[in-house]
Amino acid sequence: MLFMALALSSACRGEADARGGQAPPPAPVILGPVEAKSMPVTVDAIGGVEAYTTVSVLPQVGGAITKVHFEEGATVKKDELLFTIDTRPYRATLSEAAARVTRDKALAKQAHDQADRTAKLVKEGLATQADLDQANANAEAADATLAADRAAVAGASISVSYATIRSPIAGRAGSLLVHAGNVVAPGSQPLVIIRAMKPIYVRFAVPEKYLSRIRERMSAGTLLVEARPRHDRGTPAEGKLTFVENTVDTATGTIALKAEFPNQDERLWPGQFVDVSLRLSEQESALVVPESAIQAGQNGDHVFVVGSDDKAVLRPVKVDRQVGREIVLESGVKPGERVVVDGQVRLFPGAPVVLKSAQPPSLSAPAEPAAPVAADAKAGPEKAPPPPAGGGKP
Repeated sequence: MLFMALALSSACRGEADARGGQAPPPAPVILGPVEAKSMPVTVDAIGGVEAYTTVSVLPQVGGAITKVHFEEGATVKKDELLFTIDTRPYRATLSEAAARVTRDKALAKQAHDQADRTAKLVKEGLATQADLDQANANAEAADATLAADRAAVAGASISVSYATIRSPIAGRAGSLLVHAGNVVAPGSQPLVIIRAMKPIYVRFAVPEKYLSRIRERMSAGTLLVEARPRHDRGTPAEGKLTFVENTVDTATGTIALKAEFPNQDERLWPGQFVDVSLRLSEQESALVVPESAIQAGQNGDHVFVVGSDDKAVLRPVKVDRQVGREIVLESGVKPGERVVVDGQVRLFPGAPVVLKSAQPPSLSAPAEPAAPVAADAKAGPEKAPPPPAGGGKP
């Protein structure tokens, strides 16, 4: 209806201009080219960013936190010191276990010496075999006690080491959930959550009809994926497809995918929604026009083509897909033609146009502007004579 109204209004203007003997003024426009070039065949989707690894740091021993060694939100390295728990109770236990090892080591030596002496007496006939068996049993029991003491030392040492909590991965720390002075118990609650940001994952889903092509392309090589945060007009981040879910979601008819991105600039953030484009192949000699050239009408999409006569021709087109700020067409235009990308609101079929960078002077402007005369005056009076007085001929 809008197109019909514009056409009717334009026809009425043309009729009125014909009665007045004046042609309609050219409409100022900006033109863009129709190109034939290689364009990617992509599948677009909306995805969510996921951390490469997420770790909840939990205490493995109990006690009071004496110091926090990082700032919340900071980037931490692998094995970097995060928290210190009071180690005094665990060091006391370690010292006690070490003392038991020293004592039982001496007792074990004594038991072995007694077994050796009993063995000599048995050979001399001064002791019985039962005495030797008892001596050997005492020596083995002493060895077992010593081994248990050494295990206790190892356990106490581990407890001391657990009192200094280090980062298990490299990543960015989240909010500090427990502060210095708090008393924690083993596995009670997370102290902080660390997420690995480099690299990072983007999870998205595409219709199942693309599954066979995706699997075929993955077997032949790497599938490229582009991701751009929503409302971000910058260059999209580039990654590669690394995961295809092992089942199709029967509720939505989609297959879940996951792509990996280097994310060295940390442009992608966990939990963020992004526009995802999965590149399946390349289309050679595709018909491409700028996005702003496509107009929606009652009879479908169309563009205004401007020929050598500088008049607008309405041309119906069939849109195939959009890639960034460009539209790939199936038909309707030819390479090398010019289409209007700005100024369509004043156009109608057959309307004269003029480039905005070369607009004619306004109808109310003076017939002979001063600037050209002044420019010509530099070349000498014989090249640009002044107009005669009274409007007569020179």
